[in-house]
Amino acid sequence: MIRVVSYIAIIFISFVLQTSVFPMMTFLQSTPNIMLILTFTFAILRGREEGLIVGVICGLLMDFGSGGLIGFYGLFYMFVGYLLGFLSQHINEDTPIVPIVLAVVCEMLFHFYVFMFRYLLRGRLGFGTYFNNIMLAEIIITTVLALFIYGLLLLGNDKLEAYEQRSALKFA
Repeated sequence: MIRVVSYIAIIFISFVLQTSVFPMMTFLQSTPNIMLILTFTFAILRGREEGLIVGVICGLLMDFGSGGLIGFYGLFYMFVGYLLGFLSQHINEDTPIVPIVLAVVCEMLFHFYVFMFRYLLRGRLGFGTYFNNIMLAEIIITTVLALFIYGLLLLGNDKLEAYEQRSALKFA
């Protein structure tokens, strides 16, 4: 129960930060994709089921927050959470390179997805402009923030697992 409440709090706080606080910081030039960081972090730390659930919730929140087509972001985040959940058994989550690589790869895939369905289908073919003006800045800021958020979530996950083990031993 504590894990569910903490997930809800983390997702809600991250959503508010991504949609309300970070866009007001004009010096950043871009908004970090915190919801994507949450999705790949939970997928790596907890597996494909929790990655999928967190991905769907984060994606649907982004859909509602953007005012666009419902399910557009939800579908992408769901796939990221589920597919990276398969890798969770093969990745050592304590390695500092993990959040960097995942942030860059996920952010690039996210922007290719957005470019393909939001720009390319409308006849806008300026990928170079999109890359320079939007994609590059967001990849950099998301990667930097991913190091911090991933570390906090890794620490919190370790503490929750230790608490759950103590509780299981207490009631066994």
